[in-house]
Amino acid sequence: MSAQQPALPTISETNHLDLTEFTRVISLLFEPTALLTHRIYESRPFQSYDQLLDRADELIKELSPLEQLEVVNAHPRIGEKATSLSALSRIEQGNASANEDEVLAKWARLNKEYEDKYGFRFVVFVNGRSKESLFPIVEERIAHGDKNKELVTGLSEMVDIARDRARKLQAASSPKM
Repeated sequence: MSAQQPALPTISETNHLDLTEFTRVISLLFEPTALLTHRIYESRPFQSYDQLLDRADELIKELSPLEQLEVVNAHPRIGEKATSLSALSRIEQGNASANEDEVLAKWARLNKEYEDKYGFRFVVFVNGRSKESLFPIVEERIAHGDKNKELVTGLSEMVDIARDRARKLQAASSPKM
């Protein structure tokens, strides 16, 4: 992880943050989503980030479909301009490829197709894969997906992303021996 990466406070510190600072921490994990942040904030204290993320997963499943749309749409589109992405999304989506303009144009088209079909953003746990390698996944989900299943999948992917971010941020924040 880069030196520019944000720091994740300990879970004990997070449990005692005011709502503004708590929002900053949750936004590192999930991207800015006030609805989810408030629900997690009200569920404190947590013994670990794993427990916080388990609770977030439960809370997401308890949301109304309209609220779930708000949460999933807080996530950035793959292929968006780097200036509109959070620091962690920029890292996760990787560096520009040699044919970046073509890749971004294709992502713009696929994001539009997906959003036109389902009414919300496509979310997938990138996990270090290139933008190009994700084309078959979004194309398959456009061709064969079901709106309710896609929403559940997108929200589940968001939790997976948050778990990965928490793990990486905690490792980067740990004192080095």
